Amino acid sequence: MTARSIQRVPGLKKKRHGLLRVAALLSILALLTLAIGIVSFTTADAMMRQNPQPLPSISSNIMPVWQAANFPSFNEQTTLSGALFLAQGPAVSTIILVHDQDSNRFVFGLDSPKLFETLTRLGFNVLAFDLRNAGRSEGEMSGFGYAEWEDVLAAIRYVHRVSSTRDVLLYGIGTGVSASLIALSQLPQPDQPRDDLPLLLRELPFDRSYVRGLLLDTPAVSPDSYIRAAVRDQGGFAADWLQYTVPSAVRLSAGDVGTTSLVSQLSRLTLPVFIAYSTNDSRIPLGDIEPLINERLRLHPETTVVFTSETAGRSASFSLDQAAYLEALDRYFRRYFPQKATE
Repeated sequence: MTARSIQRVPGLKKKRHGLLRVAALLSILALLTLAIGIVSFTTADAMMRQNPQPLPSISSNIMPVWQAANFPSFNEQTTLSGALFLAQGPAVSTIILVHDQDSNRFVFGLDSPKLFETLTRLGFNVLAFDLRNAGRSEGEMSGFGYAEWEDVLAAIRYVHRVSSTRDVLLYGIGTGVSASLIALSQLPQPDQPRDDLPLLLRELPFDRSYVRGLLLDTPAVSPDSYIRAAVRDQGGFAADWLQYTVPSAVRLSAGDVGTTSLVSQLSRLTLPVFIAYSTNDSRIPLGDIEPLINERLRLHPETTVVFTSETAGRSASFSLDQAAYLEALDRYFRRYFPQKATE
């Protein structure tokens, strides 16, 4: 028999080598993605589990009349702690103060009593409480608003139970803005059927109409804006790219509620809104602040008061420009809560 010669397929060897190179490249990309994911979740976990800031030492004789406020978290698994400052005279409403990440009920430090005194003199009760893993509240992990919205609902439920006022105002600072707006979006509408809602929301003895107004200090277009700022604060060679991956890790760790755009939430609300921010904020870029404010003013200029500070700082907080801040607050209250003008 005559042996047949073996014919080699032209280019087969080159194709095989090409496939091997593609497979190697995909393997490298997969390992790189895995590494980025691990670093992102590790960074997020460390940021979310930071030790609570201790409460500042403030003399009780410069504080308005207050009483301790301790109440269960929304799922009733932990206890939240705070103080309920009582209005000087008949209470118009109750303001729930929602502090920033890595802060506590005294969100403006030693200047906080001045704000409490002003608000109570204008006829408001003020609930200043520590979110989870903050101040004297329990909890091991915070979530830049992605988890704390449940604490806000717990605070509203507490006020509904103990206060004689008919409604509340939410006053968020920094990530407290995120927590407040997400909490409000989770509340059922007045005429909304509740059968399909989660049990805890279904059993609430109030609805979204119980929130009468909003005060927002340094709002941003997304809770992710605050997370990116916190990553940049940590510095390091990887901060430039971690600031874009860590927010997703925080969302997943906190329990993703599918809410990242605060612009759309705020633009849908017809409630009277007070907004404060600094054009020289050293932490949150104006590009993360002004789109939200501009959209709010475009749609609801008649129910919006904006206080703009040019003082450089980490937020347009009460401490940066105290007199002007209080004047803007008074303008907001007089316009939308005229009962206080006579106090």
